[in-house]
Amino acid sequence: MFYKVAKAVVKRFYHTRFKIRVIGEERIPETGPVVICSNHISEYDPPLIGISTRREMSFFAKTELFKIPVLGYLINNLNAIPVDRGKGDRQALKKSVEALKEGKMLTMFPEGTRTKDGRLQDLQEGASFMAVKGGATIVPAAIKGEYNRHKGITLVFGKPMDVNEMVAAGMTRKEITKELKTQINNLLLS
Repeated sequence: MFYKVAKAVVKRFYHTRFKIRVIGEERIPETGPVVICSNHISEYDPPLIGISTRREMSFFAKTELFKIPVLGYLINNLNAIPVDRGKGDRQALKKSVEALKEGKMLTMFPEGTRTKDGRLQDLQEGASFMAVKGGATIVPAAIKGEYNRHKGITLVFGKPMDVNEMVAAGMTRKEITKELKTQINNLLLS
């Protein structure tokens, strides 16, 4: 209930403040484990994806944010998974895989941080690791434009990547990550 109310409030705020266009939302599977993997250009990105999908999502938030009184309460109640950045946070990985095994949707920014120049950086293998371990489909996504009323922001969801099929075909997590980067780049250029 809290998630739905917060989503409605944020959605109204975003659509009042920004010009937003969403393409391909119907490509996100309605059920089952899903990892949405997007480029990361702004702190506004996680809520943008959250308001642009029908399904409830979980996402990573750095541990420090949970210590901020009001923000910590909010993100904890919005399915955030605390992650200790800069370290291999096994607890965050474990929680993520468990969520996927329960059929939930997780949003990730596999670059690991926001881009400074707008170009897609190298991707870390965490998303492919979690998708393989959680039996999840990866949906590549691209955020293009600017968060403003004039130029606006466009969120494009790409064709789902069936990780189970990719693994059955002999692909490694590294190869899956490379293919994911190609898919996100293609969406950015489209």
